[in-house]
Amino acid sequence: MAKRIALFLSLLFVLVMAGTLARAAGGNTGEAGVRAAEQARADALLKADTTALAKLVADDFVEISRLGALRTKADNLRDISSGDLKLLTVKYDSTNVRVYGDVAVLRAIANNTGLFHGNPFAGRIWYTRVFVWRDGRWQAVTMQQTPIPG
Repeated sequence: MAKRIALFLSLLFVLVMAGTLARAAGGNTGEAGVRAAEQARADALLKADTTALAKLVADDFVEISRLGALRTKADNLRDISSGDLKLLTVKYDSTNVRVYGDVAVLRAIANNTGLFHGNPFAGRIWYTRVFVWRDGRWQAVTMQQTPIPG
């Protein structure tokens, strides 16, 4: 019995480690998957595709905007679907992704332009977005933006 338990635990460990290594190595579950989710989010923002955005963002998502306002998934989807938030360009650079099991942290510079309630906005920001691996995909759960002066 002890040998069976030891064998079971050994196999379980190997499976867990294999999944962790596969996620770290890339594909949809690793860094490449996080980068793909971020690009899909950018594409959906430009198209105002709230169906795609809803899949990429967790229901409990909270953002701290460049102006310090707390915004939820519902806030963002409502403003995009109504046209109150319109992205004209979405450009990312200096992107860094770290994957920690089922959690990933993406840090990048965004240089987006658009309109919010009819007011134009532009300017570079540093942002950090945290993703979790749920239901076979990466979903954003939180984000914080910090304006870059100049």
